[in-house]
Amino acid sequence: MINLPDTDYETVHEFSGKIAGQSIAFISKPGLPDWKHISPSASLLAEAILPRWDNKILNIGCGHGALAAVLGKRVAEHHLVVMDSDQIALNCTQKTLQVNGIRSFELPSAITLLPHSAHTFSIVALDIPKGRKLTRHWLVESYHLLEPEGSLYLAGANDQGIQPAIKDAQELFGNAVIIDYKKGNRCALVKKESERSDYPEWAQAPGIAPGTWVSFEISLRGRRFTIQSMPGIFSYDRLDEGSSLLLETIMIPDHSNILDVGCGYGIIGLYAASHAPSSMVDMLDSNRLAVAATTENLTVNQIKNAKVYSSDLLECIQDKHYHQIISNPPFHTGKEVNFAVAASLLRQSFQALLPGGQLVLVANRFIRYDHLMKDIFGNAHLLAQTRRFHILSAMK
Repeated sequence: MINLPDTDYETVHEFSGKIAGQSIAFISKPGLPDWKHISPSASLLAEAILPRWDNKILNIGCGHGALAAVLGKRVAEHHLVVMDSDQIALNCTQKTLQVNGIRSFELPSAITLLPHSAHTFSIVALDIPKGRKLTRHWLVESYHLLEPEGSLYLAGANDQGIQPAIKDAQELFGNAVIIDYKKGNRCALVKKESERSDYPEWAQAPGIAPGTWVSFEISLRGRRFTIQSMPGIFSYDRLDEGSSLLLETIMIPDHSNILDVGCGYGIIGLYAASHAPSSMVDMLDSNRLAVAATTENLTVNQIKNAKVYSSDLLECIQDKHYHQIISNPPFHTGKEVNFAVAASLLRQSFQALLPGGQLVLVANRFIRYDHLMKDIFGNAHLLAQTRRFHILSAMK
């Protein structure tokens, strides 16, 4: 049996906490790392960054927005810009800023501010993400966005890669100084002392250099797909084993409405749309990098019968119904397996399916989603399995 946490994944909560000596209200929900707390890295950044009133600040990696709320109180109106690859984080941050009385801020819809905002920020606060290559992507973005003599503050946990991140910042900017420690976290200050024409080799790599993609091809049942992707997307440079098994197993119905939940760079939805050309395919992901890549891949592969949306599970398509829902669902929040996400996915899928509709998902074999499926659908069927993965389905 799966033991679900007491808190429902879909419930949004308001908390209060202290950060840099200030009491801050923050809006958060399950699914975000440190969702009930203000992380040590956010606290380090809030304590370190003391801007002038006229400084323009960019906060990359906002979480639930407690750090952004502190920064927003320290600068003039319209001088705070917040970015994150997670749409859920941005949604919570927007509410956090509003509940703290901060009305003038920008949450860009694009995944990059380059080239139009190059050299316009005095300060960048980077709470590093999981994954060195995605951190490198944001370091390069920060370098180009900072004005001359601008400052980058970066923080993160030792076990999440802050020390390699500081080393990369040193190599890119030419300097980096560790200025504080807290609870296994470090904060460093980096100055943009001059523009450079030569960059480290890693800074020019596809998916890290601004405006570039990681490109590769996937062949499935006689169709070749060209894929554009980037670090920060699940299995960003290859077809993962679980999705491969799913695509080898699944039968895509024609003349149907099909939904791909947690689409990543889009291969499941691309396959479904190309093999059932009279069907309509919707694709959802809360990762904005994934949504951007899937949008690009629909164009590159000339897929006309599919659309992609930024969404927290099925939130943005609540009024639509489907004959088939497919998913390679996320089951981690930070380092922990999060079964509340899966339970919400299954409940929402049951509501979104038409009578007789089918849910198909792939999971690691140690994750027994079949128990949840039986509780919600009344049935669960094993379609295929390998040593590591199994394909499960349920009928409404």
